Amino acid sequence: MTTRVLAALAATATLLGGCNETITRTTTAGKPVLAYAMAMYTDGSCWSWEPPEVSVATPPANGRVAHALVKAPLQMPGSKCDGQVVDARVSLYKPNPGFRGQDRLTLLYDGIRNDGGGRFVTSKDVVIDVK
Repeated sequence: MTTRVLAALAATATLLGGCNETITRTTTAGKPVLAYAMAMYTDGSCWSWEPPEVSVATPPANGRVAHALVKAPLQMPGSKCDGQVVDARVSLYKPNPGFRGQDRLTLLYDGIRNDGGGRFVTSKDVVIDVK
């Protein structure tokens, strides 16, 4: 069974296809922002797969990261999976009070790749610009 890894690239936790580039987010002082989110689903049936576990490999110097499990619709225009609601693991960054500037963090994901029990580990570097 094939699965896809998804990345949430908007503040509304919109899920889109992802790859291992550095992610940049912008927020204002004191306001939380979606750092990243990852979900899994099957290509053929659009069935939600168990989202990977997430941890902070490199913590931000000037803020905090919190994780949550949410349900979010896939946004894949033209795909039969468009609009299908899946489970996603989201990570929110909140800058420390009074902080303005750039902060960085690295998230580490560990998940199930397929029915055979195969696993994957990947990381995402996130840069947060706090205005």
